[in-house]
Amino acid sequence: MRAVYVGDVDLVDNRRAHAIQMLKNAQAWARAVPDFEMLTVVEPRHWWRCHWHGLADYYGLEQPFSLVGLPVAQWLKSDHALLRRLFPWLVARRCARRRVDLIFARNYAVAGPALDRGLAVLVETHSPPGADPEQRLLDERLDDPNLLGVVTISAALARRYRAAGYPADRLLVAPDGVDLERFADPLDRTTARIRLGLDPRRPLAVYAGHLYAGRGIEEILVAARIRQDMDFLLVGGFPGDVKKWRDRAAGEGLGNVTLAGFVANASLPPYLWAADCLLMPYGTGCPTADWMSPLKMFEYLAAGRVLVATDLPALREVLRHGENALLVPPDDGPALARALGEILAAPERAAALAAQGLADVVPFSWDQRVARILEFARQRRPDLG
Repeated sequence: MRAVYVGDVDLVDNRRAHAIQMLKNAQAWARAVPDFEMLTVVEPRHWWRCHWHGLADYYGLEQPFSLVGLPVAQWLKSDHALLRRLFPWLVARRCARRRVDLIFARNYAVAGPALDRGLAVLVETHSPPGADPEQRLLDERLDDPNLLGVVTISAALARRYRAAGYPADRLLVAPDGVDLERFADPLDRTTARIRLGLDPRRPLAVYAGHLYAGRGIEEILVAARIRQDMDFLLVGGFPGDVKKWRDRAAGEGLGNVTLAGFVANASLPPYLWAADCLLMPYGTGCPTADWMSPLKMFEYLAAGRVLVATDLPALREVLRHGENALLVPPDDGPALARALGEILAAPERAAALAAQGLADVVPFSWDQRVARILEFARQRRPDLG
């Protein structure tokens, strides 16, 4: 079988979660399909670095695969529709010439020109119907038998597509995942903290990810103000956001809050292993709160540390309060602080929650995700090898 995975972002030095998600998926596709290639766009100045060997250390990749960056990233930002369509057209032409059996696309616009050439296409979406104007290009081709289906990252998102008229048998729910092998040999808390220069004696709560509005950073600072007996470590964020929250913590006299700044995904596991608990306090102001499937949720579970998250429907597709995590109301810093107090007061319960989370994350490996997607595609097209 010959398969191509199509992205639409410059992956060189990209600090956003979708870049990590694309490359982790591509790695799993490369393990599952003997003849595999990833196509994406790249800024011309980055072109020489857009290959597996140039990105592997940054993203923590282990399985080599063919990665081709077309130096046309600026075209996708153009005001001219013709320029925006050139990348999908180039992808379709390349795939047709290579006689590709299946295109898996994170780009709606690729579907049209690929289907015009009789190529089989699966499209993955992380946004609801109508959120992207390019999506109408996909809507217009729902009757094409070569459009094998649409992959959504949550059941909540799939429900929105069914309500918009997408046939249920053309929708597959495939949440995001994790590289389980990267967490297979964990460090104990003390060793991880010593390695990172952290105090091994005080309880530690860790947040990993961006520091945008709606991510619960305000609530973490509230909890830090209440729980002066704990340290709080925030890992990630763009420099401007790091400075904003670092200044805010310092202005409030929160000496128990540290912002580490951006850490490449390849270097993240020790920060998670250093924690007594891991924080995921998304707020109702998060624009994807109703349908998200956060990468950090699966990495947190795989790290084997107790997870404290916001009680949101999309997260409850994986997390169960009191079984594999503690769930607290959104936008409620004192509730977050109380949950942390519960963890410190009952370490055996916290260990049981973490152990259950570690067991529950096993089906969410990237490899198993790709296996489910391939099974879905073959049900639609039994001739796929």
